[in-house]
Amino acid sequence: METVHRTTVVIIGAGPAGLATSVCLSKLAIANTILEKENVTCSLWKHRAYDRLRLHLAKQYCNLPFAPPHAASTPTFMSKDHFTAYVESYVSRFQIEPRFDCLVTRAAHGMGKWRVETARGEVYEAEFLVVAAGENGVPFVPEVDGMEGFGGVTLHSSGYRNGEEFKGKDVLVVGCGNSGMEIGLDLCNHGARASIVVRGPQKCMQFHVVTRGMVHLGMQMLKYVKMKYVDSIVASMASFYYRDLPKYGIHRPALQGPFTHKSTTGKTPVIDVGTVDRIRSGQIQVVPGIERVLKGTNEVEFADGTTRRFHAILFATGYRSSANSWLEVN
Repeated sequence: METVHRTTVVIIGAGPAGLATSVCLSKLAIANTILEKENVTCSLWKHRAYDRLRLHLAKQYCNLPFAPPHAASTPTFMSKDHFTAYVESYVSRFQIEPRFDCLVTRAAHGMGKWRVETARGEVYEAEFLVVAAGENGVPFVPEVDGMEGFGGVTLHSSGYRNGEEFKGKDVLVVGCGNSGMEIGLDLCNHGARASIVVRGPQKCMQFHVVTRGMVHLGMQMLKYVKMKYVDSIVASMASFYYRDLPKYGIHRPALQGPFTHKSTTGKTPVIDVGTVDRIRSGQIQVVPGIERVLKGTNEVEFADGTTRRFHAILFATGYRSSANSWLEVN
């Protein structure tokens, strides 16, 4: 006989979104249960984030529902330790009790209710289902010809903590989003020789590069000014400050500013925390897209035909949502 747990709402994921949803529902006296595949809340921040990670949004935009504002002593841009401590205090304040080690294997709707099954053999039935598992569930590593024969270290950014172990080594960072750019800087700070792939095999990359200060200013302005005007101001500032980036293969999207681009495509602008200056000084190299890894060697061939030897390849290529593997919808 299977064990069936019944509730009004099942929430999948005990990250900030899942926890906040639970508190909001509980305030309305709506029964809910959080299922979390890991053994902790906020597992992405605790288990898969590099040491120097900080929030790119100012603290006043990172409050969880019904919690008091952040203390004056809290840094404007919180470190991962500050943020995870804040989440833990939130869990304690509202006595949230997720069910840990509950890996969801199937969630389907039928006969007017949701049926959620877990790897432990438990079944949860509910009127409503909230998927708060996020878009960062499964590390994504693209296929690279010859990678299986690479003679050095390969690592996804989810397993990277700091650059100490790479001191004095040549490291290729694949991916030019926020993680890739910041990890490249961290490697450089730890004495590694970092190179970042910022161009694909066929075309240059297009994304916005801004500073934390520009984002902070834009967020403040959005309270009073339409997004298109905020975009115009912030994009003009970024265009002036980063006017030399095209020579490194980094081009700003021509049709949309950073805030509109984020709202329409979901693509977050790169928040520069010092990487660009290291690129300008030559301390961080910019390389074309990878063509292949030469079999049985540490040699990487790039799209322009050049080859270079690396001790490690680090993939800062993002994640994929896990929901497609267990969520059944028609």
